[in-house]
Amino acid sequence: MRFKVFKAVLLIVAGSMASPALAQKSILDEGQCPGVLPYGEPSPIALMRVSATAPRVPFIESRSKAKPQCPSDAAGCQRKGFVVPEDEVLALSPREGLVCTTYIAPGAKKAKGMYPETNGYLPAGALTPVRIEPPATAAWIGTWTRSAEAEITILPGMRGQLMVKGEATFGALDPGRIKRGAVNMGELEGQAAPRGNVLALGEGYDGTKPLYDDDRTDCKARLRLYGRYLVVEDNLGCGGMNVSFSGIYVRLK
Repeated sequence: MRFKVFKAVLLIVAGSMASPALAQKSILDEGQCPGVLPYGEPSPIALMRVSATAPRVPFIESRSKAKPQCPSDAAGCQRKGFVVPEDEVLALSPREGLVCTTYIAPGAKKAKGMYPETNGYLPAGALTPVRIEPPATAAWIGTWTRSAEAEITILPGMRGQLMVKGEATFGALDPGRIKRGAVNMGELEGQAAPRGNVLALGEGYDGTKPLYDDDRTDCKARLRLYGRYLVVEDNLGCGGMNVSFSGIYVRLK
């Protein structure tokens, strides 16, 4: 396996991700839902399907100074965005009848370099867990893209392995950074055999250990396939400053 690794001091991102378990717990306890992968480890993600009989299920507002009663079924907490029956979302564990979710529409198209990814609470009663079976090889194959600045291509390898090659940037959507030549780049490249719905990349990494406990001079990443969503987490060692492959990807058609 070969990785191209860019050594750098990861200032802003590394600082915000220093204690991901505590950060995720704290922000959810405060009634905030920035999505299923706001800080990385740990991420007890599930695939869930909208099973409500109502034609639309609105997302629910996070708590704010203007709306301290949210998230709840209180008046004024419903957002304009919604999902419909049979839509599939990525979800964290339910809390007080609500589930923090991430949703990307199947026909989503990029606008200004980004997918219209929706993060927010949904009623737990409107969702049903989807059983995740070990994906067939064909389910992995293709070009996957994140909401912004990252793309990963997965191809068949030898002896049941998969070949992965990805590129990510930081600042490529910022005209000022582009003009200054301050766009940072990273690459992810490797080959491994999936275990269930998990594909682990990196020397000695099997996908079970916490990524942020590892030496960041070595690029390591964990890819998890949930239906049409590819959840990627890396150890912040796969590129220049602030470059990360972590995020939710969907396959380009």
